[in-house]
Amino acid sequence: MKKIAFTLFVVFACSSISLAADMVSQGKEPGQNFEKHKANIISRIDARIARNQEEKSCVQAAQKPADIKACQDKFRAENKEHREQMKK
Repeated sequence: MKKIAFTLFVVFACSSISLAADMVSQGKEPGQNFEKHKANIISRIDARIARNQEEKSCVQAAQKPADIKACQDKFRAENKEHREQMKK
């Protein structure tokens, strides 16, 4: 049992060392794309904020319950479309 555990340990250690060496040789050091990833997340958050502000403005401008329902229907459809695009 100890031999099997030791063998598995050696195999995993060698594979992780090999993977790390491959990443360094390809220039993919950990954290290299951090700023790009961070900017992408911030961009998506800003887009969500803008959509929410538009929906808020629509509801604030509503004069009757039917206007609010129209706003909700409009933004639900847009959100559904956006989700479908993100799945692709």
